[in-house]
Amino acid sequence: MSSFASVRSQAVSLETQASGLLSKYSSYALSTSSEATGEETKLEKKIEQTLHKSEEVLDSLSRISDSTPSLPTVKLQQLTRHKEILQDNWRQFGKIRSTILSERNKINLLFNVQSSIDDRKNRPVDEMDYTNEESQRANALNNIADDLISRAYETRDNLLAQRSTLQSAGTRLTNTLSTIPGVNVLISKINTRRKRDALILATLIAVCIVLLFFTW
Repeated sequence: MSSFASVRSQAVSLETQASGLLSKYSSYALSTSSEATGEETKLEKKIEQTLHKSEEVLDSLSRISDSTPSLPTVKLQQLTRHKEILQDNWRQFGKIRSTILSERNKINLLFNVQSSIDDRKNRPVDEMDYTNEESQRANALNNIADDLISRAYETRDNLLAQRSTLQSAGTRLTNTLSTIPGVNVLISKINTRRKRDALILATLIAVCIVLLFFTW
């Protein structure tokens, strides 16, 4: 029992030490530099050593537990709790390290982009290359404008041709109708009959309205 208690005291001491180291290590996630400092690297190694040492101590406790059948249940519960704390410390250590690496990558990416922009601004401009690039852009725009103008002319010619075709067809139709005997008379009679039917229908509607008005 004394052996279990003495080994467990080491586990508690290592847990307290790991908690303090992780708290200090988490501060690097708030103010990350572009590169890891020597102090940060030493702190990472110390945390890993402390956690590995905790694993060894807990292994010792497990062996004591296995070799002591009469070990009280409360001791077994303490051993289980120490293992859970160790797992939580490993997870917290990995999470903090991932956060630091992510922030450092962002800083380095922004630094590289800014450096590229500064280099482009400070790079001397070759007047000949600039003139050639502008000339190429102007030629490309001119080609596009010429293509649009040519398409516009083609569209206009097609519309004129269609209008001429419709006018010619209308003239031929008029001439054809005028050559057929009685066509104009027939069309005139159809229009007259249509007007007469419309007049009769309108008169009938008016009479119905008047009758309804007097019968009401």
